[in-house]
Amino acid sequence: MTTLKDIPVALDAKALAEKYRIRPGSDQVRQFEELVAEVQEAGRPKALYEVAYIDDKGEDWVSVGGVRLTSRVLRKNLEEAEKLFPYVATCGVEADGLGAAGDDIRRKAWLYLLKGELLEIAVAHVQDHIGRHQQIAKLSSMNPGSGDASVWPLTQQKELFSLLGDVEGRIGVRLTESWLLIPEISVSGVFFPTEADFETCQVCHREHCPSRRAPFSEEAWRALCADEDDGRVETQAEPGGSRGPADPGGRG
Repeated sequence: MTTLKDIPVALDAKALAEKYRIRPGSDQVRQFEELVAEVQEAGRPKALYEVAYIDDKGEDWVSVGGVRLTSRVLRKNLEEAEKLFPYVATCGVEADGLGAAGDDIRRKAWLYLLKGELLEIAVAHVQDHIGRHQQIAKLSSMNPGSGDASVWPLTQQKELFSLLGDVEGRIGVRLTESWLLIPEISVSGVFFPTEADFETCQVCHREHCPSRRAPFSEEAWRALCADEDDGRVETQAEPGGSRGPADPGGRG
């Protein structure tokens, strides 16, 4: 198990203000930049991952250390793979108190977005760490509960966590009985070696997801999901947090 706690945080206040369409030269942008500086100082994103070897494969599942991960899409993505990397990443709780002052709803909304940025930093860091230490040129990822329900059910968070041991003790993330993650701006998933880039968004029909990272791909859907039961599409709740700061919602 590899735990990553000393993750560098570099937030570009000007770029973020532009991203969130805060008017240049306004009092709001000054307040936002002050909050960015506070989050930069207080934020402690964290992540952990495990190197896990695949011991068996079925039609719509893979077995990893005796734990069955059930997803036809994941199974197809792992066709040539011998190992994968279960992970959990989080923004942490250290910046939570920065939004507690008074009833400033705008500040609290900004803090939520900036915690999403911390999560993005954590995910990018763990991906880079795996790539460098495992000497893998290209990695893609999948997350339980992201996108259509048929892609990888949210309930599979339980199996994923069973591969990772004491996640709460290591980085402070726990899984609730309803399969959500606390702190909420956290994510679980697997990285895997790949020849082609893959995002779960490519097989997600949720049109207006604010955290969409790639457009829906009919080609990817037909290749990975076309033989799902009678072609019905059902979306599901997100796995406890956002993968992207554009939320206040989740990843599509």
